[in-house]
Amino acid sequence: MKSMRKPAETDSPAKFSCEFCNRAFMRETTLVSHICEYKHRWMEKDRQGNRIGFQAWLQFYTKTTMNKKHSTYEEFIKSPYYTAFVKFGNYCAAISAVNIPRFLDWLLKNQIKIDTWTSDSIYTKYLIEYLREEDPYDAIHRSIETTIRMVREENILPKDCLRYISPNKICHTITTGKISPWLLYQSASGVKFLGELDETQVKMINDYINPELWAIKFMRDAKIVPEIKELLSLGGY
Repeated sequence: MKSMRKPAETDSPAKFSCEFCNRAFMRETTLVSHICEYKHRWMEKDRQGNRIGFQAWLQFYTKTTMNKKHSTYEEFIKSPYYTAFVKFGNYCAAISAVNIPRFLDWLLKNQIKIDTWTSDSIYTKYLIEYLREEDPYDAIHRSIETTIRMVREENILPKDCLRYISPNKICHTITTGKISPWLLYQSASGVKFLGELDETQVKMINDYINPELWAIKFMRDAKIVPEIKELLSLGGY
């Protein structure tokens, strides 16, 4: 009786797999140089727009699925919404959007289509509404920080920003929400600034500082107006 011979064992070559797309490679060096779409997305995770997009996606994910589970960046890069949220993040970073979480809440509440989230007209509509709703102290804090930044290259103090910086430059800053009507209407320098604007400049900022609507708001917030006015007066504004 012939003895049965055990087949020779052959070692299969070691394979290295991409943790993002699971593609296998014969050599580790090939794996290292391999860039798939998911790996590329992972490599860009520390960019500002990507970070904003990820946080917005987490907020969106929680609100729309009611799932409180913490989602990871790995899940984000494989999400069908990845590109849209990174685009949104890049847009918010580029315009220095005011209160991004609130902006996203507003977009969801108003059922704005995701492909229009980076529309300037959409952001403007949000911003005008937000400026009238935000906490007055938050508005003053942001406004004063803005005056500090604006005078860095000028030989003036932040309190004199509205007095000596170019009116056109100030008007542009108002349209980005960085200087709030709270500062403009409740400070001596702000009232003077508004009174000296020409017709073109008034038209440029009128939607953001609408005198009639803000007069109503100040009446409704009558208790806090004196506090804001005193705070700005003590600061020399």
